[in-house]
Amino acid sequence: MTIEFNFSRLKNVYFDALHSYDKSVAFDVKVGKGQFLFLMFLAEDDERDTLFLYMRNTLIMRKLKMYGSHKNGDFKVFISDEVQERMVAELQLKERNGSFEFNTFLRQLNEAIPLKVDMNQKVNTLRNNRDVIQNVAINDIDKTVLIGTKTLQKGKPQDKTLRKLYMFTEESESIITEFISNLKKANMTVAWTTEDQRFKAADINSLINSINIKI
Repeated sequence: MTIEFNFSRLKNVYFDALHSYDKSVAFDVKVGKGQFLFLMFLAEDDERDTLFLYMRNTLIMRKLKMYGSHKNGDFKVFISDEVQERMVAELQLKERNGSFEFNTFLRQLNEAIPLKVDMNQKVNTLRNNRDVIQNVAINDIDKTVLIGTKTLQKGKPQDKTLRKLYMFTEESESIITEFISNLKKANMTVAWTTEDQRFKAADINSLINSINIKI
């Protein structure tokens, strides 16, 4: 039977992400032997109001639509029988006995959600899980080699494109954040190419310096 549950402790990290330059949530939670990677992507061109839950032991990702007033702490999801089975399998229980109660497990999972995720920690999580999340987190997943910047004549930089700077470069979080801030001020974005064109790769520090000069 489908279960409704409110992951109410997502409120703080959700609103922190809305005000961040990468517009993402990424953190790990452990309950027993279960290892759950929580992911949300909140840019205009993302699948907003969707919680992606990756289960590390079983290598399974499922997405859950979130309902309710997030401002009021409502992050209600409907967990199907299939997803329940996947979540229980992730716990690697030796045997199911009468003492296991799924709703109790959900409450434990909710209580383990951090109230704040350090930006450096989040960037490391994004980088360490690129293969897992790139299908849902970025544009043009085959293009991960940075080759330059370009000025936009129309529109504005897309967060899903700029987010790649955190995921596919090795520069520090603080420098990337400043770089993205400057790109947005100048209404510029970054260009990427495929791995087989790596010989075209740009030096990110040169790009950062060039933007600093322009603005």
